[in-house]
Amino acid sequence: MNNYINFLDTYKYKIIVLITLFVALLSISLKDLAYEGSYKIWFDKESKIMKDYDNFRDTFSGDDSFIVAFKDEHGIFTKKAIDVILDLTSKLEMIDGVRRVNSLTNYQYISSEDDDIIVEDFIYESEELESKKTLALEDKLILHQLISEDAKTTMLAIRLSNETEADEEVNIFVMNQIQEILKPLELQTGYKFYLTGVPAITASLVTISQGDAMILMPLAVVIVVTFLFLIFRSVIGILVPSVVIILSFLTVVSIQILLGYKLNNFTVNIPSFVTAIAIADAMHLYLAWIYYKAKGLPNKEAVSIALKTNILPIALTSFTTAIGFASLGLSDIEPISTLGVAVTSGAIIAFLLSITIAPAILLTLGDGYKVKPIRFFNLLNTKGYGAFIVRNDKNIVLFFVVILGIIFYGLNFIKVDSNSIKYFDKDTVVRSGSEFIEKNLTGSMAYEIILDSKKRDGVKNPQFLNTIVKFENEFRAEFQNVRFTTSLKDIVVRMQKVLNPKAKDSIPKDQTLVAQYLLLYSMSLPQGMEINNQIDTTEQFLRLSINIDLVDTSKDLKMITWIKNWWQTNTPYSADVQGQTAIFAYMQSSVTDTLITSITVTLVIVAIVMFVIFKNLKMLWLFIFPNIAPILLVAGIMGYMKINIDLGVAISAAVILGIAVDDTIHFFSKYFDAIERMSFEETIDYIISHSGNAMILTTFILSFTFAIFGVSSFIPNVNFAIVTVSALNLALLLDLVLLPALLSLFYRKN
Repeated sequence: MNNYINFLDTYKYKIIVLITLFVALLSISLKDLAYEGSYKIWFDKESKIMKDYDNFRDTFSGDDSFIVAFKDEHGIFTKKAIDVILDLTSKLEMIDGVRRVNSLTNYQYISSEDDDIIVEDFIYESEELESKKTLALEDKLILHQLISEDAKTTMLAIRLSNETEADEEVNIFVMNQIQEILKPLELQTGYKFYLTGVPAITASLVTISQGDAMILMPLAVVIVVTFLFLIFRSVIGILVPSVVIILSFLTVVSIQILLGYKLNNFTVNIPSFVTAIAIADAMHLYLAWIYYKAKGLPNKEAVSIALKTNILPIALTSFTTAIGFASLGLSDIEPISTLGVAVTSGAIIAFLLSITIAPAILLTLGDGYKVKPIRFFNLLNTKGYGAFIVRNDKNIVLFFVVILGIIFYGLNFIKVDSNSIKYFDKDTVVRSGSEFIEKNLTGSMAYEIILDSKKRDGVKNPQFLNTIVKFENEFRAEFQNVRFTTSLKDIVVRMQKVLNPKAKDSIPKDQTLVAQYLLLYSMSLPQGMEINNQIDTTEQFLRLSINIDLVDTSKDLKMITWIKNWWQTNTPYSADVQGQTAIFAYMQSSVTDTLITSITVTLVIVAIVMFVIFKNLKMLWLFIFPNIAPILLVAGIMGYMKINIDLGVAISAAVILGIAVDDTIHFFSKYFDAIERMSFEETIDYIISHSGNAMILTTFILSFTFAIFGVSSFIPNVNFAIVTVSALNLALLLDLVLLPALLSLFYRKN
């Protein structure tokens, strides 16, 4: 170590310049920083879920539509409302990237005149609206899709062209264009327009991630610098930690960009995570340097002792933090995996910078440099604290056992659940739009069921079509949150009724007649409309769309399982459920796997490392308990409050374990250093005086850094902030109060 200190002292200026220059060169890649938010971010492109969904999109043109809705208290079938729909339909169709706008006015209404089938726009102009209203409320393909049951709310569906559906830039462009069209219309008409839909969700995810990048990271830096100034009141006190922080996150983000990664709503938090890790490393080294410098030691000796006494704890904390985040790299959810790997590298980089450029900067100071007394440093009165613990150890442990037992019981009520719309803050465009549509018109989510008739031209088979009717009836009876179902079967039924007014809503018994109906219908459609988004080219597969109310993913999975089982058990056919609602539902098992795997892997590896370092198997449980308990405590409280585990909470467990363990490592490293030459009471006093205040300060700063996520409009980030901040402070409390009490009982017994 002395040779290393001499090396740092000899080449301190070169080290500072070369490291800074290297990071500056890497940072040139920041000009290529980009964002993504489409469905593609959630899974690896080689995953079965993505392959199946992409196959669905290729076959049936996807499920991407912007939805615009509004309400007229006097009814939609008024001249004012219909003129707005006509005008809006025309303007929206002019936007680049828009393939088709489906609205009440251009709905292809099927009727007959003499022996001719007529398929035409439902409303050309705002006349004879009462008769149109009657027809609309009787038409299954209009009611609950284009108008509400009270005929006061309507919606327009804006379909994007196939080649641009998954393009985030196009989604954002189209969304901005739609909003530009709606703004003046709101002023002119007095209507409030609501916007949602899959492309709107994609655009919002990108916009939110960009906003978070512009706000969260600068805010984190400002908060950290402010606290450093309040604590240290010196330029060097701000400079050393800030250099480690800034160089760390610039390096990590630059490497991510060079590897071709884009930022999304999870990876946009990489800089904030790296900041939190870097500040913890730099703070312990800097506080130790101040401690020895204040004792009057020469500067080089103060740096040397600070580095010698802290390099092992910092290395261990960096390693355990890296393990916590690396465990996230095992997740099947791509953004979480990317986040885990990136922050793992950040933990390693922050450690390397903390033992190179940080001491190099300190070594540039002369022996005459005077350190200022640190504000808030003596937060704990260390004298007599060990004696207090020994006197009250049983009472302290009993108190915590009772409290922990009560809270742990809440774990019985916890469950993994979420839904995609509730990922957004209530004030965001897509969430308010979805909630308006669900309240006033129809369900805001949809399943796309791909039915396999098992043979070519099988979708025209009357038996197959009647099976769909039976399925729809039983599905509605089983699940009350189903709003409507629609497929090519409904066109066949409508054609049958138009050509045979006396016939009930039924399927023709002749397959040839079904084929003729579909041919007549498709030939009558205007340019830009077709039926190939309902059936595949072989006419073996048919698309059945089911519109449902917004439900949590656990209910989604229950419904999806029921659908697949029904078709497998009751028919010779089969069904697969696709669509982006289904993708989010399928992700739930990955969230659960992420939670379990990350905690298990982190806990096992950290326990092994601690045993290797401290070589004390009997005390291993004392090391593990204060770090796993905060996670269980927060989870128990969530159970009582009926807060579900979502993506943000799932990733927080490994993060909490990886970071909270830092305090325990510093605690035990000082414990084993002192217990051989001091009494137990003196050892506790020594731990608190040498690490306690640093533990409090770092937890304080980390809490504020992670609390910044609470201002995000992406709810998993908000939940992550709440859970992580709560758990880190609980971990600190357990380390400073319960752990010494447990150690006291253990020490007395052994």
